Amino acid sequence: MTFNVYIYEGTTSGEELSHELAKDAVINYCSQKGIDFDDKVNRWSEAERGKPYFADLPVHFNVSHSGMLWVCMVGDAPCGIDIQVGQEMNVRKYDNIIRRYYTPNEQDFCEKYGTEGFFRIWAHREALGKYTGEGFYGKMPNFVGDDGRLNIEVTLPGTGEKVYVKDEPIGPDIYLAYCTAGEDDDIRFVE
Repeated sequence: MTFNVYIYEGTTSGEELSHELAKDAVINYCSQKGIDFDDKVNRWSEAERGKPYFADLPVHFNVSHSGMLWVCMVGDAPCGIDIQVGQEMNVRKYDNIIRRYYTPNEQDFCEKYGTEGFFRIWAHREALGKYTGEGFYGKMPNFVGDDGRLNIEVTLPGTGEKVYVKDEPIGPDIYLAYCTAGEDDDIRFVE
């Protein structure tokens, strides 16, 4: 499968702006693929837990924003994406999140890699939660194996479905992860 990832840098606050940026990204993707986009038919909608989609359009997309960065992943199959701009956090808050949500292997990964480890796992969890539509608090696999490395291939709890969650380095202290069903999907960053 082919997916386009669009990145916007600037003020991204406000749901309306996010919807417009996503719509522009989806229209661009549709244009490349020869798919008609009709404002009257293809209206912004959200699934029960908030996963966005355009009604009656054979295109999947997902959005994320952090700080002054906004990203949108668009393709012809389900996808999830997350971006995190790293920041120094109160150690107590950081430790509380790790102990509450991360598995023992993930906790060890954070201890070894510090803030980078924390945000890489966080972005992986968010990308998977957006892929499934369950969000960050849905059932999560262990993203770190017994070998202490981040797993790229993970199995969705309860379904046995294998998906792939990958990192994409895009800048210092910027953590981007995306999730698709294909190990060798073609991910294209569009400017």
